[in-house]
Amino acid sequence: MSEVARGTRLNGIYEVDTLIGSGGMGEVYKGRTIHTNDTVAIKILRSEFGENEAALALFRREASALHSLLHDAIVRYYVCSVDPDLKRPYLSMEFVEGRSLKQLLREGPLTFEAVCGLAQRVASGLQAAHERNIVHRDVAPDNIIISGGDVARAKIIDFGIARWTQGGEGTIIGGGFAGKYNYVSPEQLGLFGGDVTPKSDIYSLGLVLAEAINGRPLDMGGSQAQIIEKRRKVPDLGGINMRLRPLLEQMLQPNPSDRIATMNDVANWFSGDHRAKNHRSKAQPVKPQPRIPSSRDKPTRHRRFGLAAGLLGLVVCGVAGVGVYLYVQLDTKDPIAPSKEPILVDSPPDTKNGPTADTIAAFVNSYEGGDCFFAMPISVGESAAEIDVYGASSAPFEALDTAFKKAFSFEPRIALHQIRRPQCPAVTFLNRQRSQRVSAPQLEISEPELKKGQLTGSISGYGTNHVELVLVDDDGQVYNLTHLLRANPDGKTFSTGIKLQATGSQPQILLAVSSQAPLAALKLSQPGNAQTVFTAASEEAMQRPPVSVTARYFQLE
Repeated sequence: MSEVARGTRLNGIYEVDTLIGSGGMGEVYKGRTIHTNDTVAIKILRSEFGENEAALALFRREASALHSLLHDAIVRYYVCSVDPDLKRPYLSMEFVEGRSLKQLLREGPLTFEAVCGLAQRVASGLQAAHERNIVHRDVAPDNIIISGGDVARAKIIDFGIARWTQGGEGTIIGGGFAGKYNYVSPEQLGLFGGDVTPKSDIYSLGLVLAEAINGRPLDMGGSQAQIIEKRRKVPDLGGINMRLRPLLEQMLQPNPSDRIATMNDVANWFSGDHRAKNHRSKAQPVKPQPRIPSSRDKPTRHRRFGLAAGLLGLVVCGVAGVGVYLYVQLDTKDPIAPSKEPILVDSPPDTKNGPTADTIAAFVNSYEGGDCFFAMPISVGESAAEIDVYGASSAPFEALDTAFKKAFSFEPRIALHQIRRPQCPAVTFLNRQRSQRVSAPQLEISEPELKKGQLTGSISGYGTNHVELVLVDDDGQVYNLTHLLRANPDGKTFSTGIKLQATGSQPQILLAVSSQAPLAALKLSQPGNAQTVFTAASEEAMQRPPVSVTARYFQLE
């Protein structure tokens, strides 16, 4: 990723000032309109996605979703264009000076009156989006900006993964997961039919309000199994202010049909006995509380304002196209295996009597996606499936989605873990050991996104076998972290400090390799090259099976 230089001009209309935030898709800059000197926020797509149709589709969708949505609680989007010199698409939008709700809550919980005002403000904005068939799908404290500490001026940002609920369009391949795990609704994880509707935003907002009144989030995270299990029941609201608890109980019902009906109902709940006495109350903390910085914290995000009518003559980004998870279109010739095209399973499963969890899992486990591709079922039911997929080329993802829908007549939820070409040997090694997937150890990590700080996790389920912990960074360097493992009654735990070496998102692969005897190829006293390490490890694994491998993906942000 290359940062856009200060002073860069876009289409002769905007001038870039300072970088104020970045994410997996692009960077956000503070800027100004050249002719009026109005402050603006400019989101610029990362250069590596400039010719990626999937990324462009998601970028256009964000612009389209917000361009015609006028509500004071939602950040205004104005123009989507491509600068002819920079050759990178960008969005101009309203700039909001303030802090995110996430940052504000570091100082402690909000007063009851402030939470009531916040709920009314955010719910009314989301109702406006829902009336236009737009579901945000990522309602979280870092996507709500509080201007001047006044909840009456809160703004909802980042509709980049929003989806339309009309016409069968989805935001992700297969309509799969989008959002932050701690705030995600049960249906976004495939429960209760997996249909994402405006009630998904209601659930997420309920978790946000619970965090605002308590000053800390409810415990909704953990391993994949724990995240799902916690959404099968109403979370523990024992510590919640009694005046707010009845509303949150209605918002946080696991089954969407049991939840409060609309965001209007949420906003109107505060009438009568529940009405906040001061809707414009300042969001003053009740009492500052110590807080351990979280690796999920993101850079401060600001947004902007202002656009002259003369901009209508710009060549703008198209507003058509279905948004999807971002993936990188790369040349991914595998350094281990000979190149081959993605192929489908020769014999589709027999589903005359309806698919079963076993047949669906077998389909995924036996699917051949070609070079630098690995698919693993995470959660499977008769009408829902969540699949982790590793790869650096878009074609296999799309082929798997198409083949799955053809075989089972419903869409899988595919979590695309985009990697870089130097990491492909690790993915090929994973794929070669998939016959031992049933006996693979369980590997859990603390955070899917790290800015800096500690990566913690655990390994279990490897029995009496030897286990190695290996990290493969975005440059294809392999690090053996086995010396970090500490035994406990359930297996082993680990913790290590990680630092971001450069700007931009950096995909990392963590492997737990279980074998009867240690693999010499993985015994690294210093970092090794992925091609060399995993070629040798594959040869060793063939000579003395069984060797089983589990992977976890995270990004340094």
